[in-house]
Amino acid sequence: MRKFIKITATLLSILMLTVFVVGCASQNKEVVESDKLKTEKVVETPSFPLKLIDDAGREIEVQEEPEKIISLAPSNTEILFALGVGDKVVGVTDFCDYPEEAKSKDKVGGFSDPNIEKIIELKPDLVLATGMHGEVLKQLEDVNIVVFVIDSKNIKDVIESIETVGKLTGQIDVSKNLIADMNEKIDGVKAKVANLSDGQRPLVYYEVWNDPIMTVGPGTLIYEIIEMAGGKNIAADSKEEYPQLSVEVLIEKDPQIIIASKGSMGEPGAVKERKGWENISAVQDEKVYVVDENLLVRAGPRIIDGLMEVAKILHPELY
Repeated sequence: MRKFIKITATLLSILMLTVFVVGCASQNKEVVESDKLKTEKVVETPSFPLKLIDDAGREIEVQEEPEKIISLAPSNTEILFALGVGDKVVGVTDFCDYPEEAKSKDKVGGFSDPNIEKIIELKPDLVLATGMHGEVLKQLEDVNIVVFVIDSKNIKDVIESIETVGKLTGQIDVSKNLIADMNEKIDGVKAKVANLSDGQRPLVYYEVWNDPIMTVGPGTLIYEIIEMAGGKNIAADSKEEYPQLSVEVLIEKDPQIIIASKGSMGEPGAVKERKGWENISAVQDEKVYVVDENLLVRAGPRIIDGLMEVAKILHPELY
């Protein structure tokens, strides 16, 4: 009898343990499933009609998700393609050359002087303009074409513009993912240069043009990129966005690094041939670099590629 009781007690114990384990497993499963639900992306469905304030301070209403879009700036074109709506782009400027697919789109003229008749002919649902298209804006509004102005002055503006175009084109989730990737890269650059002392931040001369000598001042994207990448701009005290410098002033400022736009001064070796430039530290130390200006002047997604390229030029030891 005692043996029977002992066996029964053992079986009951095993049964209770099994129930407990299964119960815990079920509970854990519920927690995992619950966590899965919590981490699942919430898809934000675009809602039209949509009203947004553009960079000209105008309230613009877009009745339906645009199917035919015209871009009046290379930066706007790059944003549209990055958001996956390149197939809806029906017109671009003569200077919109990235990505490759943009080259095959109908051309609506120059950046500063687009062809109004051609734009009207293409019957766009939406035109993305810039701050310099004031006169164009009036003409297109007169024929009831929806025009949205994007006029980014800094990297923060660029990111906000991408978010806005994401809403305008119904690509909210795509824009959020793109912005998250851009912010991650920005944070990475900032983290690398965060602990640099003032003495470890090289003095930089960025050449926009060589005759006359023109560089970048506060208020420009390139200026912000140089500072964010861990450098000091030689024109930090300028009151102009694109100040002109004399050779004498440039030599006196003695930049440690020279960065030039492709097309402005040719190959780096050409700098050594300029009279007096052989006395500049950047030339003596062979720290003269040529970069693709489109990565630094176009207020679109590739601005982050430009930032990373400049950061690697200024601080190769951190990469």
